[in-house]
Order: sequence, then C-alpha cells, then structure tokens
Amino acid sequence: MKKNRLTITSSSIVSYAGIKTLENKIDPYTRMSLGLLATVGLSLSENQTTRNIGLGLGIASLLQLLDIKKGGKITRNDSNIQFYILDENQGVTILEPGQTPSNSIDGLTFKGLNGVFKVSDGVYVELGTDNSINYSFGFGKLINQNLRSGGYKSKQWVDQQADLRWKELHSKSI
Repeated sequence: MKKNRLTITSSSIVSYAGIKTLENKIDPYTRMSLGLLATVGLSLSENQTTRNIGLGLGIASLLQLLDIKKGGKITRNDSNIQFYILDENQGVTILEPGQTPSNSIDGLTFKGLNGVFKVSDGVYVELGTDNSINYSFGFGKLINQNLRSGGYKSKQWVDQQADLRWKELHSKSI
C-alpha cells in the first residue's frame, strides 16, 4: 500500500512537471484531455504499477483546471503594432510589439480591427507577424468560438455588454 502511494505521488509530480513544460505551446483544455485519455489507457493495464502511474497522470491532468480558471492568455507576440488588451485586473492597457502580458486577458484589439476579440478562460492566443490573432495548438478555438461565444465581436455585441471596459477596448479599434 505504501509503495502504491509513493508511485502515485511520484507519478503525479513528474507528470505535472512534464505537462507544465507544454504550458506555452498547448492550451490547458488539450493538456487535460490528452492526459486523461492516457490515464484511461494506463488504467486498463493488468500491471498495478502501470495503473498507479496512470492515476498519477490523471491527477496531474485534472490540475490543468487551475490554468483554465486563470483566464485567457497571450502566449506569443510576434506582431509589429500595438495591441490593446482587456486585462482582467488592470482594465484596458497597451501591449507593445514583442511583449506578452503576465496577467490573464478577457479580450484584445488593434487599431483598424473595428471590433474586439474575446478570449475565454483557458484559451491561449498568439499574435502573428502579420498582426493576426491565432489560437495556440489545441481545443482552444473550439472552446472559444463554439462553447464560450468568444472570438471576433462587432460593435453591436460590445454595445450589449454591461461591462463598460468592452466599450473602452472597442474604441481603440477604430
């Protein structure tokens, strides 16, 4: 029993560290899903040690829920223009070319977009060299656009929001 706990604990720690190395490349929805899928596969093993490793991986995968709770994130900024972001803590701020914010974001825009881009919790975006807004690898686009009503939003959507920070962000896009 003590050996099983040690295996599960060790596996959880190593798995969590391994999963976190992918943090800026793969969104937390995908990290969690792939980890849980591997957990199911390992739990089907007849070998108790393999099942314990799978349980540790499952625990580490579920901990990705903490990253989802932290909010949306810009993981890379290769743009050559200023972006304006709706920071969860500081409101609308300027993001200079090459900078990535340390805080979570709710949305972003740039002059000429004539709208805002809503980023849901746990969704990671990258700003391209052509000033495009792209999703990081994973399920982020599916979650943001289909399940959480994120993505590009027009002035009509902005006008319906009770949070006036969206109107301030939109004004930067014109």
